[in-house]
Amino acid sequence: MKGAIEDFNQVLRINNPNDAKVYSYRGSARMALGDMKGAIEDSNQALRINPSETLAYNLRGLARINLGDSKSAIEDFNQALRINPADAIAYSYRGSARINLGDIKGAMEDSNQALRINPNSATAYSNRAAAHVALGDVKGGIEDSNQALRIDPSNATAYMNRGLARLALGDAKGAIEDCNQALRINPNRATAYMNRATARLALGDVKGAIEDCNQALRISPNDAVAYSNRGLARASSGDVKGAIDDYNQALRIDPNYADVYYNRGLVRASSGDKHLAITDLQKASDLFKQQGNTSSYQAVLDKIKQITHSPMH
Repeated sequence: MKGAIEDFNQVLRINNPNDAKVYSYRGSARMALGDMKGAIEDSNQALRINPSETLAYNLRGLARINLGDSKSAIEDFNQALRINPADAIAYSYRGSARINLGDIKGAMEDSNQALRINPNSATAYSNRAAAHVALGDVKGGIEDSNQALRIDPSNATAYMNRGLARLALGDAKGAIEDCNQALRINPNRATAYMNRATARLALGDVKGAIEDCNQALRISPNDAVAYSNRGLARASSGDVKGAIDDYNQALRIDPNYADVYYNRGLVRASSGDKHLAITDLQKASDLFKQQGNTSSYQAVLDKIKQITHSPMH
């Protein structure tokens, strides 16, 4: 990839310093090397030259996802789709961003639309797999992940999503294998570290889970999921203050993160703060309902009843 960047530099120096596509291609190469800021700079330059360059919007959106800014990413994909309403890549990537923001229904719709346009989109299958898992359809998640890997065996996201599905089935070791494979393909995937942290926590490896979360945050310092996962690890080790600090930080980044309200509520309940626990759980139930996540919504309602009728510590 470094050689490719030099080639693009040469083209810009000698042939045409105002070629928007070359900036987009160089940005793609920079992203492949983990240089998200460089990818965004090249996308910006491409768009200054040609404001209708959909490749640049998609590239910048994907870089923003990798930096934990899914809201801005969605704006980029929306702009790409305004220019080209049949852009399957923009639908696929927007689905990724919507998953990150908890909009599971929207992610499913975007994935289906991408597959209508391009039935061989590994990214769309991979995103739909994540949506299936988030909605409790683990079998559908594994099927879509496998289909994504049949189309593209180097799709790191598909390995990560299959790992999530395996984890939901209680196969934490299988989940770790999939995360390891994703990291072999792309060592800069913060999400793979976060998912592996969840699997390690399920096996009781709290130290390994926290290390993975720390690595994810080094790659993506504004990622709410990494703070959420580290909060889970800290809570499981009895570090209530550390857990709540991480949950608070996750909610500063993403105020609509239903799982974090739920988990913070559980930690508060376990430490005897019944009133704030119920407040958090009620907020979680509202968000799950808005997101169409019926199973989680019902589970939170059951937990609220349980805490409401339990004696104070």
